[in-house]
Amino acid sequence: MSPHDAVNAARDDGYAAVEFWWPFDLAVPAPDEVSAFCDLFDDSLGLYAMNLWGGDMAAGQRGVLDTDGLPAGHLEAVSQIASATGLKCSNVLLGRSGELTDLQVQRLTEITAQLELSGVRALIEPLSGMSDYPITDPWQAEELAQQTGAGVLADFYHFAANGVDVDAWLTDVEAGRVSLPAHVQIADFPGRGAPGTGGVPLRSWVERLRAAGYAGEVAGEWTL
Repeated sequence: MSPHDAVNAARDDGYAAVEFWWPFDLAVPAPDEVSAFCDLFDDSLGLYAMNLWGGDMAAGQRGVLDTDGLPAGHLEAVSQIASATGLKCSNVLLGRSGELTDLQVQRLTEITAQLELSGVRALIEPLSGMSDYPITDPWQAEELAQQTGAGVLADFYHFAANGVDVDAWLTDVEAGRVSLPAHVQIADFPGRGAPGTGGVPLRSWVERLRAAGYAGEVAGEWTL
């Protein structure tokens, strides 16, 4: 589905905001492509979150901070999108490096600072399905967030798929031992379907986060 069709479908379904993976073929899109994307949004439907470019995702890449880094001009394009749409946060994929490297930490710190200049919060997301991704649970993400100034993206699907003890993590959040997440995404597990199609207590988990003080968006990221 094209960004145009996706935005129209979300608007027709009554959503007030959406989020995207990087919506362009190239890391540095042409100015007219950026303008056309930004023109999709208005007061009735906003752009809340957007992944930064993650490399060749179809080939299995999940970020380039472990190799070449983000291409020159990429964050400038993100800044233009943020200025036009009010983009709030961007997920920064780290790269499939196995162990986290000093280079990834340095680059994430720099990206976080640059995004902040545009009013965008950098996010760290623990991912599932890849044994060589360096961040796979929320405690690892919290440690990296403390080092870099980024926020934690709590995706309950990935937590469940990785066997994270979500109740233990929520207890740590409630006790103030770890920070509230900066953003939350949900899908049921197994299957990555809508809430109620799997077996995890999404409503209970979200309610506990709300009670602990989380006031941000909860994004539906399930497969239709």
